[in-house]
Formats: sequence, structure tokens, C-alpha cells
Amino acid sequence: MTTFYQEIYKLVTDGLTLLSESQSSGKTPRNPISETHFLSAWVTKVIKQQYYDHCVAKTLIAWQKQARSKGKNAQLKQQFEHIQYTIGGTQADNNNSGKAISKSQVDALYQQLEADDWLVTTEYEVNRKVKHFTDGQASLVVCSAQIKAGFSEGDELMKPLSFFVRGDAKALVDAAFEHGLLLYKVTDYKSMVKYHGEYLVYPGNAGSHLPELPTR
Repeated sequence: MTTFYQEIYKLVTDGLTLLSESQSSGKTPRNPISETHFLSAWVTKVIKQQYYDHCVAKTLIAWQKQARSKGKNAQLKQQFEHIQYTIGGTQADNNNSGKAISKSQVDALYQQLEADDWLVTTEYEVNRKVKHFTDGQASLVVCSAQIKAGFSEGDELMKPLSFFVRGDAKALVDAAFEHGLLLYKVTDYKSMVKYHGEYLVYPGNAGSHLPELPTR
């Protein structure tokens, strides 16, 4: 079964490869306007041909709208490169599948966040709407029952894991990426934990939509 994670990586890689070939042949100038025009036309073409799996259709349509409304400021090439870099960095042996995620990776992220003065709470179940007071401190809450059920006996993540977040989400995304984890936004504010947003970590990092992209 084709996953979004695999298909979106293939899509952006194909687009960048074709752009590079067109530029090398002299057909497409190396400037933002020409690059956006090329990728916009290519996106429209693959939408009409239904060339890629349906799971990426909404993303393609969003890019098409961006290119039409923003022109060169849509920065399609930069978006493609950023996605390729982000997903490529979490693949296993470049075979277009995600690396297994271990409990030690997640624990290492907790430790880094605590060193950065985040309040990390993993010892309680989150099975209903709860309040979590932090006195303004950045906060990460993870349900203890999800942790127990989500990892195999070999400590590999087998089920999506919810991160409830209050704080600098970009800093969290960057820290997670450093440990080989991609975060997928569910909500940036309202969630089961009051005043916290929710992000998901998927097995193999293979989520069903675009992950949050790191800033570095």
C-alpha cells in the first residue's frame, strides 16, 4: 500500500529532477520566476494525469493554488527541497521507507527538552480532557498508556504517539528532527490537554500529511 510519506518524497524528487534536467538543457532559466513557472506547470500536468497516488492530491492542489496566487513567492522549489531534505533524512537506506523509531530516540528527545528547560510529563494517562499547569514553562505531555501500548517488546514504535505541546513548537520540531523524529500537527492549541496543541509521531515517521518541517 502506497503511503503519503513515500509518495510525497517521490513526487518532490521527481519534480526537482525534471527541473534540474530542464535547466541543464537550457530550456528553463535559473531564476525564481522560471523555476516556479516550470514546477507550477508540472504540478498542473500531474494533477490532470492523476500520475501520483490519490493520497497526495490535496497537497498538489494546494501547491497549484499557491503558484497561481503568489507567483514566484510561492517558492515551490524551496518547498520541494525542504520536504526532500526532511523526509530523506529519516529514511532507511534511501529505499523510500521510514527508519524504525526506537524508544531510546524518544527518551533522548525528552532529555534534550528537559535540558532546555521544558517540563516533560510522561507518568500520567491522558484519557480525558485534563488541565496541566506549568507556570509559563514550556511543556510536553505524553500519555503513559500510549507509551506502554505504542512500543513493541523490542522498543520499536508500532502505533502513533501523541505529543501534547505548549511552548515553542518550532524549537520542538527542530529538536525532534535532530533525533530522527518527524512531528505531524493535529492542532496547535486545543487538545485533550488544556492550552496544549497536539502533534503525532508515527511509526517510521510515515504520517498521512506533510510533517512540520525543521528550520535547520
